[in-house]
Amino acid sequence: MKRVFLFIFPLFLFGLGGGSGCTNVSATKNGIKQASVMTRNNNEIKFSEVRRLNKNIPLKEYTVLQSFEEIVKLYSTMEDKRFSRSQPIPTLSENEFLLVLKPQLKKQPYGDIEIVRMEEEQSVLNVYYKEIDNEEYLLNKEKNPILILKIEGKIPSGVKLINS
Repeated sequence: MKRVFLFIFPLFLFGLGGGSGCTNVSATKNGIKQASVMTRNNNEIKFSEVRRLNKNIPLKEYTVLQSFEEIVKLYSTMEDKRFSRSQPIPTLSENEFLLVLKPQLKKQPYGDIEIVRMEEEQSVLNVYYKEIDNEEYLLNKEKNPILILKIEGKIPSGVKLINS
């Protein structure tokens, strides 16, 4: 009986969604989410979620980071002095950049954001997002969600955030 359970349990776990490679599922606060979204002209925009946090620091609605020095400067402003260790600083490979999003929430003041899709239109990156509930942010009355994405591709001339 024990052998049957040990054989069936992994099949159940991986066969019914545990290892099914779904890339459009929301991640936890510090988890990594990978996705690729098709643009109108069928070019893939590959991106992964590097970090998600909520902190009141002076940032624009979006920031494009291209160098390691810019990333180190950003992470030093996000550093929490209460902890002795900081978050790992991501590195960039060739043809990658970081996009830091800090939109003003209109519908849910203590919510979070989720990327719906990305499109490149005449070298402008359109980022469609939606506001979602976040119990942790609501309990702590935090209303400054920041999302850091690593994007594969050429650096856009501009970024347009569109709340859908």
